[in-house]
Formats: sequence, C-alpha cells, structure tokens
Amino acid sequence: MCPPAGTVDRKLKIIHVAGSPVSKYYSMISVHYARQMLEGVAGCELTRAGFEFHFAVVLPGGSWCITRDLDEATIESAPKLTHGQAISELASQDYDACVPHMFCWAGYTAYRALMDLLRVPIVGNSPECMALITDKAQAKAVASAAGVPVAEGELLSSPSQVPNVPYPFVLKPCCEDNSMGISKVESEAELPAAMAEAFRFDSSVVCERFIPLGREIRVAIVEDERGEPTIVLPATEYLLTPEHPMRVSTDKISVTDSGLPDASKFFATNHEEAPAYRRSICPCPLDEALAAKLGDAARKAHRALRCRDFSIFDFRVDPEGEVYMLECQPVCSFARQSAMTGMATKTDVPGLQYPALYHTMMRRAAARKPKPCDAAQVLGMKERVRAAFESARRGGLAARRATERVALCAHRVFFRFLGRAPQRVAFGGLPFLAPQRRRPAAGPRPSRPGRAANFPPADFGRVATQSISSDAASTRCS
Repeated sequence: MCPPAGTVDRKLKIIHVAGSPVSKYYSMISVHYARQMLEGVAGCELTRAGFEFHFAVVLPGGSWCITRDLDEATIESAPKLTHGQAISELASQDYDACVPHMFCWAGYTAYRALMDLLRVPIVGNSPECMALITDKAQAKAVASAAGVPVAEGELLSSPSQVPNVPYPFVLKPCCEDNSMGISKVESEAELPAAMAEAFRFDSSVVCERFIPLGREIRVAIVEDERGEPTIVLPATEYLLTPEHPMRVSTDKISVTDSGLPDASKFFATNHEEAPAYRRSICPCPLDEALAAKLGDAARKAHRALRCRDFSIFDFRVDPEGEVYMLECQPVCSFARQSAMTGMATKTDVPGLQYPALYHTMMRRAAARKPKPCDAAQVLGMKERVRAAFESARRGGLAARRATERVALCAHRVFFRFLGRAPQRVAFGGLPFLAPQRRRPAAGPRPSRPGRAANFPPADFGRVATQSISSDAASTRCS
C-alpha cells in the first residue's frame, strides 16, 4: 500500500483522452491501455490525494463521450457528443493537464493539437513532434542529419515503383504504427505481395536496407527536472531468432480471427503461450561500448526530433555491433504494464518507480499550462517569444540556454550556407534542404555506414548529467 499522502494545495484536474475516430483496432488498444493505467493506480492514496481524473473517449466515427470512468457500460450509456459539443464541454472545465492515450494518426496529431488550442498542456510529446516521428521517412532524415545511424532507404509513392535498395530490404507504410503492413522482401518474386500489403495502409512506403539480426533493443529516455534528456532507462531486448528476425504486428498485440485485439490475451510479447521469438528481457545485458552507442544515439534523436518529457526508440544492432535506429515511439499510458514503466522500475531511483514517475510527468505538464494571451503583444508568431527573451534578460538559465542554442544554430547555418551551395537531398526521395560540403578533387568522400548520404552531422548541445528528483517519499503502490 501507499503510505499517507503528503499535503497538497489542491488536486490537479487531469483529463484522459482515449479512443480513435478512424479505427476499431486503435480504439480498442487505446481504451485497454487507459484502463490498465486506472488499475495500476487503484487504491493509491498519493494518486487520489494529488489528482482528479476525468475521461473523454473518442468513438469510431468521431463522436465523443465524457465519462466518470472507463467501464464498458459507462461508455455505452454516456450521451454521445458532436465535436462542437465535446469541445464546448472540455473548454468549460479548465483542466490542468491532459494524458493522451490515442494511438491513431488523428490521435497523435489533431486531438493533441485540440488540447493545445484549449490551453490544456499535454503529458509527453507535442502534436508537432508526433506528426514528425510518425512519418518514418521524415523522422529518419532528421535523425540522420543529427548523427543518428539509420539504415539506407528510400520513399516509394506507387505500388508499381521499383525500389533501388538492393535485396533483402524491408517495406514499411510511411505513416503507420504497431508494425502494420511491414514485410521483409528477399527477392523480386516476393515484391508484389509485400508492396500491396504496405500500400494498404498508406500512400507512401519506406523501403530500407534489411539490417542482419544481431540484437533488437528498445531504449527509453526520460528528461531530468531541467528538461535535459540525461536519463537512459535500463534497456529491453526482444529475443528474435534467425527464423523470425523481425517483429510484426501480431508479435506485439494478440488478435482474433477478425484482426481486432484479443482482450483475453492482448499482449503477445511474453504471453505464457508465446514462442521464443515473442520473448523479451529487461534489463538486457549490454557492454559499456554498446550501452554508450545506444545512449548517445537515443539522446541525439530525442533532441533532433524535439521530443519532450520522454522518448522511446527501437534499435537494431548488427552482428558487428553497429546500431541503427528503427523508429521512435514516444507514447506511454503509464500503466504498470507499459514498456517505459517496466524499464523505469528496473532502476533503484525512487523518482523513477511507479507511480512516482507518472505523478512527476503530470505535474510537469500542469506546470506548462499557459496563461491567457498577452493582448499587448505587437510582433512575433509565438506568444511565448517575448516571455522567453524577457526571462533570458532577467537571467533565467533555461531560457538563456535556449536562446544561446538558437543563436548558435543560426550562426552555423548562416556560415555553412554562405560557404557552400545548398543541395536538395533525401531519405528516400523526400526533399530536405541541406548544405553541400565541398569535396576534394580526388573523388567523392565515402559515406559512413548507416547514415543517409549527404546529411552532415549536427551538434545539438552538450548533455547534462543531473538526475530526476524523487516525486515523493514513497514511490510504489501495491
């Protein structure tokens, strides 16, 4: 049990948004995760004392219901609201923060942006970040430019397009989640079926070099109290086999014959009936060199993709020990069963235990709640620009660091472009403006393994070392 809760000025009013307007699959996953979160904090005095939970569920088709809990009967019987009615109701409540539990494209982007419009700060990543990381081609181009190793690849726009990447390669829908539509293609004979499957889910498909199986490792980053990505949680390894060298959708979520999540089993990984290739271990053994490579790549990617609060990355490690970022998946419902929660509880840091980390994330989000717009502001696209520079003038450390970084980046970009002609480059045909480096007359510079051609390394600032502070004297509920 949790010890008695400490004194709090008032409860924070938290809105949990779950469901999906576009997909029964993602709607079921979303509500399931949100229910697991509730089960995890049930009976916790610290949670009850510090937070007041409210729920909004977006149903397939787009209608809403705003409820007191997530029981199936409650959702079924709740009045169904239009967008306008739901927005009016949400705006009237003045929530302190929002925990997003939606996993579809609209949930990652439009519904998070709606919370921004209602001036309800979000736990975790912004809609702009989510739009970027969900587009695999864009995310890999940006991460590669920051020095994060990725597999060479290209973006396909038609099922009839012939890939330039040599066999074997992997096809992935560009904007899709949970390994839907993914295939390993060994030969030309396998290509038509794999292309058809990938293009079922998106109009653009990423084709990238297959990285031979060494290991597949998940790394999670948690920002410290200064907002720096200094905390690397114990890693999780997925125990793939030569016969099954790649995780697919059904390796993650168990489904029925209709393709919808099987509520009786749900998680496919580590289920009691799971085969060897659906097992994982955390913490997984890492030597110092590999741990350093993974941590460095994850921190660089976190900064480059502008993640906030936390981030989660899947990496492939080839037989030679080189690492390659597969994807960024910075979402967490903060259930006991959530991947990041499990990784955090493998530490001995009080502030990373459950539900202390969850409480910290909600309080950090609430602290970002914006004040009413300043009607006196004359210039600037962002209302916070003026406040940031005023804070920097007064000596605010965080704002001053941010201002200095912007100035430094602008300085570098200016002089790079002044001395070198811009060149349009791509991760798979996706235009990205980058400087063309001058090369010696002797010939082209050899490209580094795992980095898209012509992307220069970037310096995103030094890494701080301060650890997260403890949420409370007690950290664990049971």
